[in-house]
Amino acid sequence: MIHRRYLLSAIAILSLIAGLSSACKKSKNEGTSPYPAILSVKITPENPKTTHDLNVVMEGVEGSNLTFKYLWKRNGEEILGETFKTLRHINFSKHDTISVMVTPVREEVMGKSVESDPVVIINTKPVISAAIIQPQPAYTNSQLEIMVEASDDDDDYILYSYQWIKNDQVITDETSKFLSSLNFERGDRICCKVIPSDREVEGRPFTTEPIIIANSSPLITSTPPSDVVFEHSFTYKVAAEDSDQDNLVFSLSSSAPEAMIIDPANGILEWKIPKDLTGVYPIEIIVSDGYGGRCSQSFSLSID
Repeated sequence: MIHRRYLLSAIAILSLIAGLSSACKKSKNEGTSPYPAILSVKITPENPKTTHDLNVVMEGVEGSNLTFKYLWKRNGEEILGETFKTLRHINFSKHDTISVMVTPVREEVMGKSVESDPVVIINTKPVISAAIIQPQPAYTNSQLEIMVEASDDDDDYILYSYQWIKNDQVITDETSKFLSSLNFERGDRICCKVIPSDREVEGRPFTTEPIIIANSSPLITSTPPSDVVFEHSFTYKVAAEDSDQDNLVFSLSSSAPEAMIIDPANGILEWKIPKDLTGVYPIEIIVSDGYGGRCSQSFSLSID
């Protein structure tokens, strides 16, 4: 009888073990483990910028009806108030190191906390959106200047380097945002390559649209006399200048009084006025540079 009793007890114990094993397998198959767990946690994107929001990706989650607690860290210190799956980009700057610790919770049972590998917020290159040469049109007496529009996602101060190009050749030693008129002539094709930098990295170079140095019109610099001199004659030496140093040609409009002449090369105007002539006579002097540039000066003579 004693051996039979021990045998029955052993059978009961084995039955109990088999039942528990079956229940555990069934619980695992149905995803109802009483112990919530996470195998791994990572942050996306893996190479974030200051404009990116960060998100949590979890793998190997075990247990049903789980919630999660999130603890975000910046440079090893907890970011207070940020307890959600997404970390807003306003919470970090470039070069910050970010990690997150996630704890699974099922009802009142807390699983083991798992911390992600840290990610480092990368520096963003500055970007030029537009650059233009001013003034336009430009002449041989113009000082050229580059106007640039650029941005940096990290709000870094942007520095620029400049490379001026004339007729497809780099102008050496000209590296400022200004280009003196000593460096070009009429008809030259000018553009500029601009490179932005935030002191750490350079952004993509930006080359402006080219401009063509235009022909400058001549300018009359003298003032006509206001009266007729002795012996009823009028003389006026017209003075003019041209920034392109072109040879200027002087002429009169068709409304000039009869017998009035002007030397086309030196600009000396002469008029022998008939003695019986009276009245007011309009005069227009025209100066041309031979390249389409011209200017004029108009005045009137009153003869009593």
